[in-house]
Amino acid sequence: MNDTEIMKLWSALEPTSRRRARIETRVFEWLEASETSIAGEWLRLLKVEPLRALAYVSLGAVALLLLTPVGLIAGLLLT
Repeated sequence: MNDTEIMKLWSALEPTSRRRARIETRVFEWLEASETSIAGEWLRLLKVEPLRALAYVSLGAVALLLLTPVGLIAGLLLT
């Protein structure tokens, strides 16, 4: 193996400037997403998809109403 072959192989491993920019963008988006609070995520969900957010909230409320008596009864039966 000579220097030309080594340089050719090494250049295959190095990302181009365009690919490097895409990688940096993805990394920064990932870092920003990991720093976003849960409240911010909910607000963004309400802003972007209000019907889906309403469905999630409604489903959560129904589940809370249905599961609370079941939990109370199970608690009474276990004690």
